Amino acid sequence: MSLMNSAHRRITVLALCMCLAAACTPSATPKEETLPTFMLGGFEDDYGIQYQIDEQLFQMAPSDKFHILSIHPAESFLILQNDSLNSFAPALFTRIDYQKLENMDPYEWAFCFSSFEAKSIEEAIDSVKTQKTDLMKGCNGYPFSRMIRVEKPKEETP
Repeated sequence: MSLMNSAHRRITVLALCMCLAAACTPSATPKEETLPTFMLGGFEDDYGIQYQIDEQLFQMAPSDKFHILSIHPAESFLILQNDSLNSFAPALFTRIDYQKLENMDPYEWAFCFSSFEAKSIEEAIDSVKTQKTDLMKGCNGYPFSRMIRVEKPKEETP
């Protein structure tokens, strides 16, 4: 009976350790922060690409989706996981740097895919190459995409 109690205690301790480890692991979708309201809704960038953005998903027409994992408003960036069905870098990680635009009507805000094929969340976070003061070349040598709000993104025609 003592052997049975010893095995039961080991299993209990192991289960408790696993629960504690899971509790200490960062959540994939922290809820402490929310997207800035200016980023929510339907948009078209200055290249004519359509987007739909909500608290969980950054969708880029025609079919690419990025799942929002964490929001960093103080540094103005997001960490996302590419959908497993995306056409490029499926299931990898993306960092999007963003900024609200002032006096640039009709554009409300701009963003940059700072990285889009990182193998880990940490790699995506550490891949800072943007210069937000230079919208024309500050996105890894390319322009930031400037966003115009649209009522509803255009439907894809077959």
